[in-house]
Amino acid sequence: MAYKDSVQRTAVRTQTKITGTVTCKTGASNGIVTDLSAEGICFQLYFDINARTGQEVTIRSEELGFLTGMVRWYRGDKIGIKLNLSSNTAAQISSYYKFFK
Repeated sequence: MAYKDSVQRTAVRTQTKITGTVTCKTGASNGIVTDLSAEGICFQLYFDINARTGQEVTIRSEELGFLTGMVRWYRGDKIGIKLNLSSNTAAQISSYYKFFK
């Protein structure tokens, strides 16, 4: 069984191509949000910022605004970010789906 088939997601993920910037204590990089859900994102970095599991990050994007979260995983040039859930985060994600999707 493939890895993706064995992972149980709690929220539906949508493939995206949202440009933005991710920042953590070890650096910042522009990149692309390659998928998005109500609870997290996958961010493809243009430059390695040495992001590690558990590190706090901020994401800025014209479409999504300002979001905060924590690195859940990193593989090559991609990092998985669990978003800090709040009513503001939910509103920003909902707004993206309403106006940009």
